[in-house]
Amino acid sequence: MPTLRQLRLEARLSSTKLARLADVDRQTVVRAESGVPVQDVKAYAIVTALGKVLGRDLRLEDVDGLRII
Repeated sequence: MPTLRQLRLEARLSSTKLARLADVDRQTVVRAESGVPVQDVKAYAIVTALGKVLGRDLRLEDVDGLRII
């Protein structure tokens, strides 16, 4: 199972660009990639934005190491 960072790099997105697409702060993306728990709504927004860019239906459970509050 890929990590959030692996998926972001596969999508060729910077953390800033992913944050913009997900409508969250860049620090939220950085924290999520580092294994720091993030709010479920924000985690969902990040994963959904990544899925759109990658053309996949990603779920929170599809991302290894993603910790949710």
